[in-house]
Amino acid sequence: MQALVASGFFKKAAIRFAAKHVEVDLGNQRLRAYQGARLVLDSDISSGREGRKTPPGDFKAGPVKSPMHRSRLYHNAPMPWSVQVHENVFIHGFQKVPRHPASHGCVRLPLAGANPAKWFYDWIDIGTPISIRGHWPVAAPRVEKPTFFGHLSIQNAVIAIAAITACVLIVLFILQRRGKG
Repeated sequence: MQALVASGFFKKAAIRFAAKHVEVDLGNQRLRAYQGARLVLDSDISSGREGRKTPPGDFKAGPVKSPMHRSRLYHNAPMPWSVQVHENVFIHGFQKVPRHPASHGCVRLPLAGANPAKWFYDWIDIGTPISIRGHWPVAAPRVEKPTFFGHLSIQNAVIAIAAITACVLIVLFILQRRGKG
């Protein structure tokens, strides 16, 4: 893309604009927007949670771009600064953006602070490439650390401690009696 700029009498110079593109990193819950090689936005996001995951792939922004879109699937919920990514998946502003998947499939950008959602909406053009990659880490299986009493319940552990204490007291009593005799 380029623009013609007048400079002096009847001189026109063509200025080339750097191509825009967007990268959404689901694994790190980040959105990065680039103009050419220059990073122009780096923001936390919240993508689709388990069962409603944000689809990975290569998309183009649009055709819907609206300052206040309303969800057709989720009770007419407000979606400020919306840019369509794919079917019912949008990048849009939201009040709470935890750094983990929490949406119904959309990519949420914060409205707070510098308002990256509005900045992104104003910056992006219909047709801008959007690449969504990665996946949110699946929770590692919980590994039980061995304890002193192994698999004993708390009640059994208390009984075991009481028994050990009684044995120690009996041994001390016997040793004390032997010393006096």
